[in-house]
Amino acid sequence: MKKYQQLAKDIPWVSFGRETVASRLSKSIVPIGFLPYKPLSYAEESANMYITDPKPERYMMEILGTAIQVDEGKLVTCTHVVDELKQQPDNNYLLARTYRENIVQCQPYPIRFTVPYYDPRTDKPNPSVDLSALIVPITPTEAFPYEIPSIRWGDSSKIGIGDPVFVGGYPLGRDLFLVARSNRGLVQPTFYSGIVSAVIPAMKRHETRLLQISIPVAGGMSGGAVFLPDTGEVVGMITSCMEQSGQPLPMSFAIPSEVIAPFIEVITFEAM
Repeated sequence: MKKYQQLAKDIPWVSFGRETVASRLSKSIVPIGFLPYKPLSYAEESANMYITDPKPERYMMEILGTAIQVDEGKLVTCTHVVDELKQQPDNNYLLARTYRENIVQCQPYPIRFTVPYYDPRTDKPNPSVDLSALIVPITPTEAFPYEIPSIRWGDSSKIGIGDPVFVGGYPLGRDLFLVARSNRGLVQPTFYSGIVSAVIPAMKRHETRLLQISIPVAGGMSGGAVFLPDTGEVVGMITSCMEQSGQPLPMSFAIPSEVIAPFIEVITFEAM
């Protein structure tokens, strides 16, 4: 028994694994949705409570989709996710993760404003492009540091058919983190690998160019990041997928970064 205990002491029970391109980018990908409680400040609950409480679902966010931190105070997601958020206008939050060694604190921050895609071709909002900006101005403090880094954009105009890509987000929403009897409640993004299976040009003036990805995605992945596996540069944002008999097919669609980045860059705001 002592020999077994000696051997077992080196088992990395609470390790998150080695750092990779995907694990670094994961810190920029956050879930958005509704909370089952009202925080008194920026944040009140932590992942420790989710893990140790026998019923973590009492504290977990109802995840509606994924958002990507693209600049200070600015994130992007799908407009159809924003439309779902509007069902509870006073209960819109993103969940930021703060890592302290093997402890993960999940801090909710309110989503202050949303901005629908503004099309430079028509100089008007374009609801046909499933893209919105989230405005979440935050002043970091020692208690609430907000350690969510902004992503780096890749040049999606150079992406071609067959190029490898990764996708990261929150498939199945909170259900994914409650499905097992153990290891329940720790919220973190899930990643998939695939290729660009087609590049779909805009056929009409109100349409956007799209990347077709050979990856099946499920509810909660809307707003997920499409990025290059060797650099972590984001080249797109997942908007939709194909299904058959309720099952996702290995065919999802993403708005390329060439469309997203200029839209985000021109948005300005003043923190209140």
